[in-house]
Amino acid sequence: MSWSSGFAFFSKLRFKAALWYLVLFAASSVLLFFLVSRYVANDMLRGADWLLESTVRDLAATYLTGKNTARYGQQIPLAEVPRMELAAFRARFPGIRPLIAYRSEVGDQTFHTLFGSRWRELYEFRLESDGRAYSRLLNPEQNLPFLRKEFEDKLQSFGSDNIYFRFRRPDGPAFESNGLRKGGGDTAGSGLSTVTEDGRRFRVMTLSLFDGSVIEAGRSLRDMDERLAAYTRLFLVFLAAVLTLGAGAGYLVAWRLTSGIERVSDAARRIADGDLSQRVGAKHESDEIDRLVDAFNAMSENNEALVTELRTVTDDIAHDLRTPLTRIRGMAEVTAAGETSPDGFREMCGAVAEECDSMMQLINEMLEITRTESAIDRLERSEFSLSGLVRQAGALFCEIAEDRNVALAVSVPEQEIAIRADKLKIQRMTANLLDNALKFTPPGGRVELTLALRNGAPVLEVRDTGCGISPAEKEKIFKRFYRCDASRTLPGNGLGLAMVQAIAHAHRARIEVESEPGKGSCFSVIFPQNT
Repeated sequence: MSWSSGFAFFSKLRFKAALWYLVLFAASSVLLFFLVSRYVANDMLRGADWLLESTVRDLAATYLTGKNTARYGQQIPLAEVPRMELAAFRARFPGIRPLIAYRSEVGDQTFHTLFGSRWRELYEFRLESDGRAYSRLLNPEQNLPFLRKEFEDKLQSFGSDNIYFRFRRPDGPAFESNGLRKGGGDTAGSGLSTVTEDGRRFRVMTLSLFDGSVIEAGRSLRDMDERLAAYTRLFLVFLAAVLTLGAGAGYLVAWRLTSGIERVSDAARRIADGDLSQRVGAKHESDEIDRLVDAFNAMSENNEALVTELRTVTDDIAHDLRTPLTRIRGMAEVTAAGETSPDGFREMCGAVAEECDSMMQLINEMLEITRTESAIDRLERSEFSLSGLVRQAGALFCEIAEDRNVALAVSVPEQEIAIRADKLKIQRMTANLLDNALKFTPPGGRVELTLALRNGAPVLEVRDTGCGISPAEKEKIFKRFYRCDASRTLPGNGLGLAMVQAIAHAHRARIEVESEPGKGSCFSVIFPQNT
């Protein structure tokens, strides 16, 4: 394979379509994976946050209340303490800051116990059933052994490689559960944060207590990062496999879609080489390709018909021009061979001029037919009365019919029929039909020119009682220069009906011919509705 053929492959439409398919698929897959991975990472992070918050709340409760909390009842959120009782607490103990609440039920009575700070000291507050207020100053440092034990218990539950705990006092030493994280000075304040230390990421929950102490719980994000990395590797392997399969599938789809274009291109090249009979076979690949194939075949058929007609016309013109040219040459040779008087020269020049006029008329008619058929000359459309045009044509050909002893009858409905068309060409078409009918109708015959409406469409009809047309010749009468056996002795060049057909087709009208040899013919021009 040469370099040029290799580059030609990459420039093909099917390769470009497959490449664009892969690029769009890969981009959409990467975007989808990014969104899904972000969602999974955030979901995993929310789970870690919930665990840390719950753990820190338990540790804070241990530091504030110790381990013997069963006597207080069930721990509840501060929001569940009745507002009236909370207001009573604040009224009895000004400056109270509730930290933890417990609820206990004795019989049908409910009691609430609060642990809160007051002037940076820890108190236990309780309202008795008789309305008496009870308060007790607490020393949370007595609960540090319980806090250490809580650290150890939770460390065994979660694993020393995944979580750590740390307690710091503002004016005292700190202690921690393990040395998983060496630092810790950058997590001041309360809340959640993500910190990185020695390349490892930690999710840290920090809670500042009433006395300035800080409880910190951190969870390593190594497992989450490793899972996300594993998902990424799995996605990349899957994407590579899918892209490999997709490349083949995309190329096959593109090949399937463009095969029709290739067949059209091959047929066009063969037509360009001179084989006008080439057509593209329909394979029903897709609506667009089928329409392209149909349009190409229609164009090819039209081109072949035009070329065939051009060859026929060229042969016919050569044949029809041979006779007048032969006569002109004969007259010129006779005149040049003998001693001809000036009158003889003038007579010869007059005959040559007549022959030239005949040839010019023939050529002009051929050009007009060709320009009308190929739509080179735009139709000068205007709205006019077709009824009036038919009456004028009947009056014009009435004297010609009388000279030939042929009866001419014109029938036009009372309702005026108007169309939008090229008036001069419609006149030319009507005149050719009448001239053709009168030419082939013997003396004593009859020609009828009729205008009517058939299913709302104007119909121009010319009927005669002439010699008629045989079935074998009916399909040939509209060809240029074609003349039936009965017309070879009559004047004409065989272009009249060809002109009629060209004008009718230019107006999207159709021609119907009914004929019976020996009885006559009927030519009907059916215009489209709303013409």
